[in-house]
Amino acid sequence: MPAAARRPSAGTDALRWVFILVAVGAAAIVGLWLKFSPAPAGPAAKIDENAVTVTLPVAASAVLPYAASSRPTSAPAAPRVAPAKPLAPRIGSEGYGPHIERALVGNDAAAGWEAVRWLRLCASNEARRHSFETLRNQGVSPEMMTQMMVESDAEARRCQTVTAQHRAMLPELAARAMRAGVPEAASAFAAATFADDLSAAQRQQVAEAMRRDALAGHHLSLVNAATSHPAWGLSDVERLSFLMAYAELPGHPEARGIVQSLLDQRALPLSAVPTPEQLAAAKQAAQSILQRAARR
Repeated sequence: MPAAARRPSAGTDALRWVFILVAVGAAAIVGLWLKFSPAPAGPAAKIDENAVTVTLPVAASAVLPYAASSRPTSAPAAPRVAPAKPLAPRIGSEGYGPHIERALVGNDAAAGWEAVRWLRLCASNEARRHSFETLRNQGVSPEMMTQMMVESDAEARRCQTVTAQHRAMLPELAARAMRAGVPEAASAFAAATFADDLSAAQRQQVAEAMRRDALAGHHLSLVNAATSHPAWGLSDVERLSFLMAYAELPGHPEARGIVQSLLDQRALPLSAVPTPEQLAAAKQAAQSILQRAARR
């Protein structure tokens, strides 16, 4: 699935910082998550300036059956089990570059996804370090922020051997992981790709993979699918249901604040103000997602 690479966004590690910063306070959590969230980036992921802002009734209780014009709520086909994560290689002075190259020529989807994670970390590392320094200068948990800055500096050294050629490998590596059923890989591919560069069949493949991951209740996939660019074709009801489900996911106390911030920043590209029927359908679909996630 060839496509030119675009600026990748931060990956799963963004949420790690959220949990680390729980003690810092809700405002800092939301600010950092939004700055380094895995929401799509680049021209293919610009939010429509005419997107509708809506305050969601985030409780995911069922009200009406799923709208006939939207996707069914039945459980999707079970995704293929993602390959076991390989033992992380020891990264020395060679940095990430050679390991990313080996992942591209190999056939291990898990190693490829690890390379995607490195590429996304490198893309966001400078901005992440700046935010930690800013928070420290504001007196927010100075010791913790200093340690994060030290970690970011170490990450920067590992990123020194990552070139533009390596960054161009991200779409192919993410596509392999997506085909192997790795959660979030579809969103990573979508964030690094212009939808218009793909055929209709390829766009459909990516959209279906994003739906698969979100319907399975994977937390970052829910957010990424909800805020994905309209070119990927997800419906308004789907977007609403994914965000509602994320807001209610057990074990994610930060979710409600993040959802409200996404709405406040117009990061949900709806085509029109949702009708009561659409909101009810989204609630029903969100409940199904939560029930499915609870059974995992």
